[in-house]
Amino acid sequence: MSDPINVLSAEQLNYILSFSPTATAIHVGEQAQIQFANDAMLAIWGRGKEVLGKTLVQAMPELEGQPFVEMFARVWHEGITLSGSDTPAEILTNGELNTFYFDFEYRAIKNEVGSVIGILHTATDVTERYLNRRDLAMAIQNKELLEREQTLNEELAASNEELSAINEELLTSREELARMNAELESMVQERVKAFAESEERFRSMADNTDVLVAVADESGRRFYFNKAWSKLTGRTADKLMVSGWHDLIHELDRQRFQDVHGAAFAKRASYSDEIRVLGQDGSYHWLVKKGTPRFLSDGTFAGYISSCIDITQRKLDEQKLQSLNEKLAASNEEFAALNEELATTNEELAASYDELVLSEARFRNLIKQAPVAICVIRANDLMITEVNTGYLELVGKQLAQLENHTIWDAVAEAAEVYAPLMQQVISTGIPFHAREHELILVRNGIDETVFVDFVYEPVTDLQGQVTSIMVVGNEVTDKVLARRRIEDAEERSRLAIEAAEIGTYEFSYIDGSLTSSERFNEIFGLQEPVSRERVLATYHPLDEGVSEQAHAIAKQTGRLFYETRLLLTGGALKWIRVQGNVHYSSEGVLKKLLGTVIDITEFKRLQQQKDDFISIASHELKTPITSLKASLQLLERMKANPTPMLSRLIEQSNRSMEKVSVLVDDLLNVTRINEGQMALVKKKFSFNKMIDECCSQVRQLGTHELVVQGVKELQIVADENRIEQVISNFVTNAVKYATASREIFLKIEDLDQQVKISVRDTGPGIPANKLPHLFDRYFRADQTGAQVSGLGLGLYICADIIKRHGGEIGVDSIEGVGSTFWFTIPIGG
Repeated sequence: MSDPINVLSAEQLNYILSFSPTATAIHVGEQAQIQFANDAMLAIWGRGKEVLGKTLVQAMPELEGQPFVEMFARVWHEGITLSGSDTPAEILTNGELNTFYFDFEYRAIKNEVGSVIGILHTATDVTERYLNRRDLAMAIQNKELLEREQTLNEELAASNEELSAINEELLTSREELARMNAELESMVQERVKAFAESEERFRSMADNTDVLVAVADESGRRFYFNKAWSKLTGRTADKLMVSGWHDLIHELDRQRFQDVHGAAFAKRASYSDEIRVLGQDGSYHWLVKKGTPRFLSDGTFAGYISSCIDITQRKLDEQKLQSLNEKLAASNEEFAALNEELATTNEELAASYDELVLSEARFRNLIKQAPVAICVIRANDLMITEVNTGYLELVGKQLAQLENHTIWDAVAEAAEVYAPLMQQVISTGIPFHAREHELILVRNGIDETVFVDFVYEPVTDLQGQVTSIMVVGNEVTDKVLARRRIEDAEERSRLAIEAAEIGTYEFSYIDGSLTSSERFNEIFGLQEPVSRERVLATYHPLDEGVSEQAHAIAKQTGRLFYETRLLLTGGALKWIRVQGNVHYSSEGVLKKLLGTVIDITEFKRLQQQKDDFISIASHELKTPITSLKASLQLLERMKANPTPMLSRLIEQSNRSMEKVSVLVDDLLNVTRINEGQMALVKKKFSFNKMIDECCSQVRQLGTHELVVQGVKELQIVADENRIEQVISNFVTNAVKYATASREIFLKIEDLDQQVKISVRDTGPGIPANKLPHLFDRYFRADQTGAQVSGLGLGLYICADIIKRHGGEIGVDSIEGVGSTFWFTIPIGG
C-alpha cells in the first residue's frame, strides 16, 4: 500500500528552489520587488539575503539607467516573456563595477483569471563563454591576416624573381593604381563631406537642445561644449574648455562627483551622478550628469562623451584619412607597400561607414527615447521623416497616420494657424517659440482644446540652407488649467474679502514682521509701513493685555480669536474682531500667523441697542403689570364690601391693560415685519374722516389743540387702519415729547399722484446726530426713559408701513424750534 502524497508548502518550495544550480528569482510589481532568490542568483548579484523584500534598484543601485527595470515593468504590465542572450550588465562586485554577460529570461506567471501574480527570473552567467568567443574570433581574424600576409610575401618573392619581365605590366599596374587612387580620393572626399555634414548636423542638434553636451578625449581633456553649457554657466565654450566648470559645482557635491568621475575614468566605465551647478543667474541648478566611455574598434580607450554623441572619433577618422592620402601619394614608389596601404584604407573606410551608420542610429534613438514630443519634417516637401511616441500622444494619432504623410495632411486642424509660421521658419531660418499656445487637436477622433509649449527649430546643412524642421513640444494643459483655477479662486477670495470689508494680515513669528492689506490699515487708521508695535499702540488702555493673552492661547490651540477696542486719533472708539490660524514649519516650529480683522463697531452698537431694548421692555412691561397687580389685589379685598374706589381701580386696571396691549402689539408688529407677514388691506376711504376719528382722543384730553390744515376732502386707496396707526403715532409722539407745545399742526397736501401728511410741533426739537436713527428698531430719542415710556418700535413700524405702501417717510427738526414728521403715499394705491 503506497504512502499518501503530501502537497509541498510555499516555504518548502522556496527551500527546494534554493538548491537549484540555475540562478532563479521571483519578483512582484513593476519595480521588481524581490520575493525569492536562490543562492545561485545571489552569487551572480554579489549580494546576500538582505536583498529580499527590496526592489531591484534598491538592492542593486548600479542597475539604475540600465534596461532591466524597464523590462521587468513591461513583463508585469503586459504579461509577456522577455529573454536575451549574451546580454551585458554592469554589476557592483567587491566594491568594483564590472561588466558581465548573461543568458536570461523574465517570464510572467499568471493566476487562473489571467492576472500577473509574479515574474520568474532565471539567468546564466555566460561571461566566460562570451569572452572566449570574442577572443576566438579575434584569433581567427589574426590568423587570416597572418595567412594573407604570408601569401603576399610569397607573391612578392615571386615578383622579385620576375621583376625584369613585368616592367611593362608594372607600368600598366601603376596607371591602374593611379586611376584607383583617383577613385579612392573621390571616395575619401565624399566620406569627409559626409563626416562634415554629420558633424554639422550633430552640432546643430546639440547647440539647439536644452541638454548639456560635452566631449573629452582619452586624457580627460575637454574639447567641446554646446551652447546649453554657455547658457547655463555664462561662460563661453572656449573658457569652458580652458577653465572647466568643476568650480561651479556646489561645495557639498563637488568632492563626491570628482570621486565618482575619477573612479569611473580609471576603470573606463560609465557613471551617473546628480549635482548642483551654479548658473549665471546666481542660483544652483540640479543636473543629472551621465558619462559614457568611448572605445576604438581595436578596443583602445578614446575618451568620454557626456550625454551627447561622440564626435572625437570622427575627427580622429579625418586625421587617419589625411594620413591615408599621404600614404597613397607614396604608393607609386613602392608596389609592395601599396597593397598593404590599400588593405588598411579599406578597413578604415569600413569602420568610418559603420561609425556613420551608428551615429545616425544614435540620433534616431535619441529622438524616440526623448521625454518630450519630437517630430522631424523635411523642409522642401513638409514630409514627416521622424516622429516619436511623445508626439503621437500629443496629437492623438497613430504612427500609420503620420508616416509617409506631410505634416499638414496628418494634423490638418492646426494648418490654418501654424502652416504660415512653419513656412516662415523655413524661409528665414529663425526658430519660432510658442508658450502655452491654445489650440484644438483632433485626438483619437475627438476635438480637444489643449495648451502646448513648442518650438519650430530649423536644421541647416553646411551651406546654411534649412533642410529640416524639428518640432519639439510639451503639453501643459493641466498646468494652465490648474493655474487658471487658482487665479479664479484667488480672485473670488479677494472679491469676497473686499465685499465683506475684511482686513487681512500675515504676522511672522520668526522676525516679527507684519504684512497687511489696505483694509487692515484703514481699520487701524495707519499708513505703510505697518508694524505690530504701531498696531498695538492703537488699542484702548484697558485692553492692552488682550492681544498677548490671545497669542498665548493660539500657540497652544492653533487658532487666534479676540475682540478689543481701538482708541484712534481724535478720541474715536472702534470695536474690532481679530481672528487667525497659526502655521508651523515641517519641524513643528512656530512660523507665521494668517488672519483677518473686521470692524464690529456697528455690531456692538446694535448689540448694545438690543440689550437696552430688553432692559427697557422689561421695565415698560413691569410698570403697568405692577400697577395692574396692585389694582387687582385691592379689588380682591373689596369684592365683598365694595367702596367708592372700585370704579377708579377698574379704570386704573383698564389703563394698565391698554399700556400692556400697546406694548404687546408693537412687539407683534415687529415680529410680523421680520417674518414678512405684515399684510396690507387696501381700500378706498375718506382721508379727512379717518383723521377726525384717529385724533378725537387728543381733542378729548384737552391738553393740546390739534390744528388740521390743507385739503378738506380727499379720497385715497390704502390700508386705512395702518395709515391711522402711523398718524396716531406721529400725533402721540408730539404730545409726549412737546409737552410745552400747546398747538399741534396736522397738514394734508395733494401732490397730484401722492398725498403728503405732516405733523408739526413747536417743542424742543431733536438733536441732529439722532435724526438718522429715529426710524431704526429699538431706538429712542430719550435713552434714559426719564421723559416718556416706550420700546422704541413705533417709528420703526411706521416706516415699514409707509414703505409697503410705496411711499416715503422722514423728519425735519431744529433744536429749540420744533419737529415735523411727514410721509407720502400714492393716492391711487
